[in-house]
Amino acid sequence: MRVAKSILSALALGGTLLMSSCFDNLENTPLPPTAYVSIYQGSPDAPAMDIFANSNRVNRDPMEFTQVLGYSPFFPGVRDFRFAAVNSASSLLEKEVDLKADSVYSLFIINETVNLDAFLVKDIWEEPSASQAQLRLVHLSPDTESVDLLANEASTPLLEEASYKEVSDYLELSPGNTVLKIRSSQTGETLLTSGTLDLKGNRVYTLVIRGLSSEASGPKKLDIQLITNYIAY
Repeated sequence: MRVAKSILSALALGGTLLMSSCFDNLENTPLPPTAYVSIYQGSPDAPAMDIFANSNRVNRDPMEFTQVLGYSPFFPGVRDFRFAAVNSASSLLEKEVDLKADSVYSLFIINETVNLDAFLVKDIWEEPSASQAQLRLVHLSPDTESVDLLANEASTPLLEEASYKEVSDYLELSPGNTVLKIRSSQTGETLLTSGTLDLKGNRVYTLVIRGLSSEASGPKKLDIQLITNYIAY
């Protein structure tokens, strides 16, 4: 697999077009080294958050459980991410991460507030093609056992024994209507089943297992969420 050059190229092109529109008389302006980070709020009971990186606010609107902040540019190097309740001067969590130039990352906020944490992963996928969709599984439910991922009526899992905080590699799937199932690796019980998902080629997806098995209903209950990381137009 390769570094996700597709998104780097697309974001760099966007920056180049923006600069060109503002500075028509400048040519071949070098862009500064950049890393790109997406943030997913996976803590089921955390308050709406303000997020800061080295004292600079990252999100425009308060970030709630299940919300995603799309890939945004950051200067490479060590960055101190701070997570706080909206308009609060105190932090719920501070996390230091090291960002490399020309790299793409996802930052996942996890666990219940009393044990709030976050972890960073480097996003690496193959160059998207029209004949394949790419999908990874991210297990963010702290009280849910290891799981298997299955597609449609297949009895053989796409992934086996994915545990809490595990992020799989991207898998290639045929585009089209797809039903995804999450099954307990221990008991074989089906824990979650998606509706019919129209997976498309030229797309890179993340399937997040979120929430709590201990919640029978409501917004914090165990569920799955499909996120589109990237579309190759």
